[in-house]
Amino acid sequence: MGASSTGTLHLILFLLLGLGMRAQATTTVTAMIGDTVTLPCEAKLFGDLNLVSWRVRLTDTSNEQLLSYSPSNSKTEMKNIPEYKDRILLNKNFFLNITDVGIKDERVFSCFTLVGSDIDEVPVALKVYKAPLTPEIMDPAAFLDEGVLQKVGVCVVNNTYPMPNVTWQHNDDNVDLNSPDVNVTNNVVTDENGFYEVQSSLSYSSRREEGKVSFICTAIYFEGLNKTSSKTSSPVTLLIHYKSSKVSLQVTPAQDVEEGTNVTISCSGDGYPRPENFNFMKSGEENVVVTDHYELINVTQEDTGEYTCSEQDNPNIKGGVNVTVHYLTLTMNPNKNISKMVGENITLDCLASSSGTVDVTLMKKNKVYQTPLRLDSLQYLHSGTYTCSARLREVKEMKREKAIMIRVEGKPKITKLTKKIVNNTKVITCVVEGFPKPVVQWSINGTAPREESVKDKKSQWNHKITVQPSENITVTCIATNAHGQDQDTVNLTAMRFKEPEDETLEQDPADPTDEKSDSKTDQAKVIVGVIVGLLIAAVIAGVIYWLYKKKSPTSKTKTNERGTADEIKKINKGDNNHTSGSSAV
Repeated sequence: MGASSTGTLHLILFLLLGLGMRAQATTTVTAMIGDTVTLPCEAKLFGDLNLVSWRVRLTDTSNEQLLSYSPSNSKTEMKNIPEYKDRILLNKNFFLNITDVGIKDERVFSCFTLVGSDIDEVPVALKVYKAPLTPEIMDPAAFLDEGVLQKVGVCVVNNTYPMPNVTWQHNDDNVDLNSPDVNVTNNVVTDENGFYEVQSSLSYSSRREEGKVSFICTAIYFEGLNKTSSKTSSPVTLLIHYKSSKVSLQVTPAQDVEEGTNVTISCSGDGYPRPENFNFMKSGEENVVVTDHYELINVTQEDTGEYTCSEQDNPNIKGGVNVTVHYLTLTMNPNKNISKMVGENITLDCLASSSGTVDVTLMKKNKVYQTPLRLDSLQYLHSGTYTCSARLREVKEMKREKAIMIRVEGKPKITKLTKKIVNNTKVITCVVEGFPKPVVQWSINGTAPREESVKDKKSQWNHKITVQPSENITVTCIATNAHGQDQDTVNLTAMRFKEPEDETLEQDPADPTDEKSDSKTDQAKVIVGVIVGLLIAAVIAGVIYWLYKKKSPTSKTKTNERGTADEIKKINKGDNNHTSGSSAV
């Protein structure tokens, strides 16, 4: 029998006996799409091998032979199956090599052998896979609203086989698919090459305390027997938006709002993002602003009150703050500089109006007076600047001050006209009071002498001349201002003669603003009266003694010898006269 006849016989026997082949467990082989895979032949190969054949199950009821090999003639016959043309090869171990593995190759292949009269068949299942591209979260939400089941995004897993398992992670923990705050829907499609595209959509209900949440999605895919791998998307972090549960106000400056200043009332809510538009109200009057603050320019006491604010899109949540505008006004009565005549009366008063408790003081220089202050019978010493000061206790820095000047005017008055001998000259001093400052003129027997400069004392002006009369003269002091004139005279003897004793002029008046001045003035008058009385008594006794001595010749000589010394002593005692007119010498 020929070789061809033998091969045909083997095939017939193979087919006939195949009905009684023993069942074998299926071996599974995996391969990555596009690779070359080798399927092992685990059928009986040792002994009198007559035939090796590979078949493929194209359908559930159809097996097709791919190729067969006869060892007797070392000939391989290929079945004309187009999808495996040029892609299969039987190697020396009778293993089947398939190149460029694709999804359609995921089938069951069988290796058949004929050894002697025994037929053996072992199936081999081919599983193919393709790793997906890295998952990507598409169309992520810009933010999440608190308490709203809101779409986070869609996790897209492309170009993979078989279909992967897509999972979501929230802050590194798997989302709980059983939670009412989570909803996941999957949509699976295949492309023209049969690869899967999975779109997994996640919706999530957030809470404000989370602040922000991070999401990733993971694709878990097949990569071999009992082996899976995974790829993870880049994270998507979303901020939680939530409405304010309360609003609060802040006043700048924070304390002691002073009338006339600018005040800013700022409103803020605890929602996110920070609200920007608010409604401000005072006493029910609404002011809508587009920012988070309300400006009060140059505030007055009318701006005092409670201010409230609320978000424009959440008007039921309100906050409030009380604003007190402190004010302090101070006036003086009289309220401007004033001139008064000597002897007139005036009352000074400090009048304060404020938003709280105010302390008011009236001062002249460093002396504090009670207010109102009544000044009776004004004197020159009352002239000066009087200052009212007011301080608000509630706002230590809030102070007010007003000042006026009181000018006491009067006609000139010569209070002293004195003479004394100094270094063989006679010095005459004229003390004048009055305001405006009197102009003083001197006259000696009708001629004007040169006046020497003398320092003023308080409200009095001192004028002085020095003369050396060679004969008896009359000196006149004339003081003049806008209110009148006063004058006084004093008689001087020639330098070679003695001066008679003069009356003592009255002393400087005491400060009438001093509460002790009245008693001091009375004491001074008593002292002056006593001194004047003693001087008059001494003068009378001296005249009587002089008349007595004049009758004695010896007394005349002694008197002439002592004349100069007695004259000096008497002049030094002073010759004072306060009345207008002349004093005889």
